[in-house]
Amino acid sequence: MKKILVITALALFLATLPVLAVTNWDFTANGTDGDIIATLTLNGADTNLIIASSSKALSLTINANGTMDIVNAATSTFQIYPASASTVNVIKIASSSTGAYTSCTTFTNAIATPIVIASTTDAVATSTVTLISLSNAITYNHFCGAATCDVGYSVSGSNADAVCVRNSGGTSSPGGGSPSPVACTSVVYSAWQTACTNSWQSRTVTSQSPSGCTLTTAQENDKKKTCAVPAEPAEPATPGETPATPATPATPSSASEQIRNIVAEAATIAGRSVESVLAAVGAMRNAKAETASQTKYTNSLVAGLKNITAEMKTAITNFVNYGTPTTKVLGAGERAGVVNSYKAAFGKVPATEAEWSDVIKIGNGRWPTARNAAAEAKATAEFKKVYKRTPDMAKPNDNAAVTVISYGLRPGNRNLNSEKAAIKSFKAIYGHAPVSALAWDIVRAIAYSGAKR
Repeated sequence: MKKILVITALALFLATLPVLAVTNWDFTANGTDGDIIATLTLNGADTNLIIASSSKALSLTINANGTMDIVNAATSTFQIYPASASTVNVIKIASSSTGAYTSCTTFTNAIATPIVIASTTDAVATSTVTLISLSNAITYNHFCGAATCDVGYSVSGSNADAVCVRNSGGTSSPGGGSPSPVACTSVVYSAWQTACTNSWQSRTVTSQSPSGCTLTTAQENDKKKTCAVPAEPAEPATPGETPATPATPATPSSASEQIRNIVAEAATIAGRSVESVLAAVGAMRNAKAETASQTKYTNSLVAGLKNITAEMKTAITNFVNYGTPTTKVLGAGERAGVVNSYKAAFGKVPATEAEWSDVIKIGNGRWPTARNAAAEAKATAEFKKVYKRTPDMAKPNDNAAVTVISYGLRPGNRNLNSEKAAIKSFKAIYGHAPVSALAWDIVRAIAYSGAKR
């Protein structure tokens, strides 16, 4: 059985700290079940860390490198522990300003008592949380490096750089050849290549530790993955059949209240303050996810457009990544689709509060305030292709179909069976699967408008 070295320096550290007289905490953990989950990175893989309910701090940020910064946590209140102690062996706490070691706490396979992170008299004091698991380490030193190792391995290096390497004795060739290769304890990969070869995407290793180590089988396997196939939106019902009746959004209780909420949300997004967006949706900042959203969605949404500012891109990234109270249910990909529908209708991405208000209205299935005669004329032509007749705009179902095709209004509640049928109808009419924003808006019109041939 492995010995576990429990580091007690944290308790000593906390005992020496003065009480901080700060009471305005901008971050308070308050998940559905009390605790909330923060996704950090451990040896290149996403790993969950639990933040105990009611934990407080002035701010909390998940960094692009998979660590977490906590600014001036409330004394004796901010508590964390790993979701799986069998995966996370050690949690390291260090000062972001000085890099100095603060604590290194080891966990057994049973969830240990949560780590308590205390504040200091410095109003901007930041503690950086790093998850650690070293291959073949039995215990850890006070700097979170290896202290003792499994049989056949020895400690190499010191302090935080100490790792376990395979002993050379008994593993070299009879003639005194080289010792067995040392397995890598950590690996950093490049971004995934966009091209697919034989249904595989690949990436390369940009750095590995210790130097000259050999990748494990799992690390080798992590260099490739199957190419992702974009999920198809649901198909509309066959024209002539009775599609599902669009569901009425459950909240808010009245149309006027919903419009007031949308206007307020538009002001928040257009203000481009990520802190305001986070406060509105009750989320914590995730810099890693923001970077991924900008790369995957924002850059393609603004491609080919002129006069795009950094502030406009920030607003799009905030909306796609975090959403608003009325659009959180859509998911990042669907929120990006809402912006794309707006772009298809108006030939631009939103910049002002009024434009963002129309984007959020589209996401909530409401008619936008701005109109585009060219987009509606195009939608009327597409209506004729689908339903083999001219739309009667005095009829609510025909009006809804043209408006959905024009602006991409999203349904309050999706009906996947209706959407699947609508995709089949689209393919039968157009001879290909829906790809563009306009094509998917036609699919939604068939699925949800209620118009018939």
